[in-house]
Amino acid sequence: MTTIRSVIGTIVAMMVLASAAVSLAHGEDHPDFAAERAAPVAGRVSVPAEVQKAIGVIVRPVEEKVLAGGFSVNGAIDAIPNRSADINAPLAGRVIALRAVRGAAVGAGQPLVLLDSPEIRQLAVEAERGRTQARAALTQAEAKLRLAENTYQRERALVQAKISARRDFQVAEAERAQAQAELAAAQSQVRLADALLNSRLAQLGQRGVRARPDGSVVLTSPVAGVVADQRVSAGEAVEPGRLLYRVVNLDSLWATAGVYEKDLANVRMGQRIEISTPAYPGRTFRAQVVSIDPAVDPDTRTVGVRAVLTNPGGLLKPGMFATLRLITAKGTAPVPVVPRSAILDIDGQKLVYVQNGDAFEPVAVQLGQAFGELVEVKDGLYPGDLVVVQRAFQLRAQALKGDIPAEDSASGKVESQSLQSAPQAGASLPWWVWGGGGLLVAAGSFLAGIQVAKRSEPAPRIVGSLPVTPFIEKPQPGRER
Repeated sequence: MTTIRSVIGTIVAMMVLASAAVSLAHGEDHPDFAAERAAPVAGRVSVPAEVQKAIGVIVRPVEEKVLAGGFSVNGAIDAIPNRSADINAPLAGRVIALRAVRGAAVGAGQPLVLLDSPEIRQLAVEAERGRTQARAALTQAEAKLRLAENTYQRERALVQAKISARRDFQVAEAERAQAQAELAAAQSQVRLADALLNSRLAQLGQRGVRARPDGSVVLTSPVAGVVADQRVSAGEAVEPGRLLYRVVNLDSLWATAGVYEKDLANVRMGQRIEISTPAYPGRTFRAQVVSIDPAVDPDTRTVGVRAVLTNPGGLLKPGMFATLRLITAKGTAPVPVVPRSAILDIDGQKLVYVQNGDAFEPVAVQLGQAFGELVEVKDGLYPGDLVVVQRAFQLRAQALKGDIPAEDSASGKVESQSLQSAPQAGASLPWWVWGGGGLLVAAGSFLAGIQVAKRSEPAPRIVGSLPVTPFIEKPQPGRER
């Protein structure tokens, strides 16, 4: 029994030593073990693949591009004034019919709207009345001239024959001249009757206006383009000067921006410009500077710069926001770039999320020049690194709460994956405290086990004057006790 109890005590001591070894293992939290066990990264979050797809996380590799030297300014896309037109109501009237609607493509001279104007109708009626009266007066003048001509010829013959008095000839001659004058006046009245309506339309000052004999007015488009605005409906009464349509030619547009005084030295006529818009990220439109304002805007302290750019397919629309990059030098070497959407600004620090399996780790980056939707990365990333270009902010928000749970495909329930927890309690203690404490516990436990084994041995019996150790019979193989 003594041997068995000694063995048991030894086993107990070894178990305590094993627990002490476990305590010593916590020493790997010391910086010397950092290479073997990576410390948790602040903001790290684990997202299962199916959850990434569900929330719309998009990952792209870091690319290298050659960026030309220059500077960027905010601007807008505008229509070119001499390639667009506002169609206003030239006079009061009512809309009879619309020939074009918003968004429709129209050609130069194509009818847009038909108006019924009381003024034009009245002018048409008066013009017709004037033409009728002028024609009647013309007929009378012609008849009177014929009579006067006959009288003149007769009196002339009589005077030459010395049959009639010369005074009668002079009267006939005067009446003939008067008839000729009245005929010329009647002819002028006929011409003025037609010119009165045309003169009134010319006074309206609206090109593309055609008046019909019934008094209706047809407004046409002076330029080819697209109906960008329609502010009238059928049957509506309109007043003079009211805007009815706006037609814009989208084949070419202006890219305009205000350049600050400090950058004016880098702006010149014909300078190359690269334009990007939020509507088409990753796509660049190219143009050249065609005009620079001669004066500084006193309110914004900027100088207006304009560039004409072609608009393939009509992608660009007037009023769009744009970023204009004025090229000042040609790039030489490729540099790593990431989309603007991948960059987070957290407390003044620029971060991007880099994918590592199902985990995403925030990485601080140093940025360089911007180029449309792309930004140069000077430090923190390498070409080929997988960065989150969409939903990066959602990952940041989730990282502040914990890892995203994964859906159990068998039951459909949601179970939480292991979170990136805070360091264990006591991990902040020095490693040698854990080691020393473990050794003390192991030594104490070993000595305690020996004492327990000694106390559990039976006391020897005394026969006479000699101690007698109890005999323990060992069982023999194949023999029953």
